Amino acid sequence: MLFGLARETSFVKQLSGWGADISAVSLSIIEIPKGLFQSAIEYSESRGQMRARIQELEDRNLILSARAQRMEALAAENMRYRAMLNSPVADDATMFVARIIAVSPDPNRHLLTIDRGERDGVSEGAPILNADGVMGQLVQVGVSASRALLVTDSQHGLPVLNNRTGQRGIAEGVGQFNRLLVRNLASTSEVAVGDLWVTSGLGGRFPAGYPVGVTVGTTTSADAAYLTVSLEPLAKLDVESHVLILTSTEPE
Repeated sequence: MLFGLARETSFVKQLSGWGADISAVSLSIIEIPKGLFQSAIEYSESRGQMRARIQELEDRNLILSARAQRMEALAAENMRYRAMLNSPVADDATMFVARIIAVSPDPNRHLLTIDRGERDGVSEGAPILNADGVMGQLVQVGVSASRALLVTDSQHGLPVLNNRTGQRGIAEGVGQFNRLLVRNLASTSEVAVGDLWVTSGLGGRFPAGYPVGVTVGTTTSADAAYLTVSLEPLAKLDVESHVLILTSTEPE
């Protein structure tokens, strides 16, 4: 009897142990989806944080790239500014620098607006130049800003002479930034490609000797009586950000 009770007690204990094992296994099985779910959440959060960080880095890189481009542009502008101040055309003490603040939206007009006016001592008709040569002249002067007409405008004419031969003419704008024409020269005029043309000083508006352009070609009229000379302006009229204003225009 006691032996049977002992066996029964042992069996009950064994069953209890199995129950504990089954409970542990059951809990483990239950915990697996929970752990997987938690891992999935953590993985999703990690991925989201990673994407956010990547986006943040991309945004920052874009900002830094834009700043680098701006610095590069400022450095180039500073180099042009220094070249202008150190150029031979800036030796005259009656010159000062102005910034271009607007250009004409009309493609048929070559007009600039600069940040100098009457309060700066600017007057209508004053020539404007850059480090390479003549750009144009002021045609409208306000209190704090002025408008300039470029030599390439179709309504502009500039007295010039061939620096090599002394041949005189009028350089006319034709509405192209890279072209001027000197018309109606005698067909016997001595003109060669590469000849430098400078201001002649006639009319008293532009002092003599400032570079305007170089010869790039010539054409003769149908009756062979006249010669037309094509010039390429030395001043890069469509890329400048600053100009020199000549406030004294007394002819030399």
